[in-house]
Amino acid sequence: MTRNNPYAPPDAKLADPAARPGSPIKAVTIGLAVDLGGTVVATVILALAYGIVLGALGATAEEIEAVTTDMSTDSGFFYTLALAGLAFSMLGGYVCARIARRSELKLGAILAAISAGVGLAFGGDPSRLGMLISLTILGIAAVLAGANLGRAKNRRAG
Repeated sequence: MTRNNPYAPPDAKLADPAARPGSPIKAVTIGLAVDLGGTVVATVILALAYGIVLGALGATAEEIEAVTTDMSTDSGFFYTLALAGLAFSMLGGYVCARIARRSELKLGAILAAISAGVGLAFGGDPSRLGMLISLTILGIAAVLAGANLGRAKNRRAG
């Protein structure tokens, strides 16, 4: 005769239910918020930090304003901002894919198109059109790379 041990763990198989696909509109909207919002926040933080460093090095307020508002495309600060923006584009694509859990690359392409459109609309100086187009292409690639990473994570998790 065996007695049940009241302190033994239950014999039931416990597991989390499989994650269900999310709303495509929600996925693209949140991915866009991460991409654009993160880029804007990173730009503000980096510009403030750069201004503080320049001020500590003795630059005047006018010089700091000139450097941070009309920067050349061959400066280290420009490349730092571009890399931060591309990183947030990639993160936005990843977030989009992880929320959607289906059609990740298609939704990533939609997100990339919207993000590129916003970037071109607010791109600024037309004399820098070549740089703007280059960054737009890199941004599209970054969003799609993030969506592909999210797709791979979804497949491993599912």
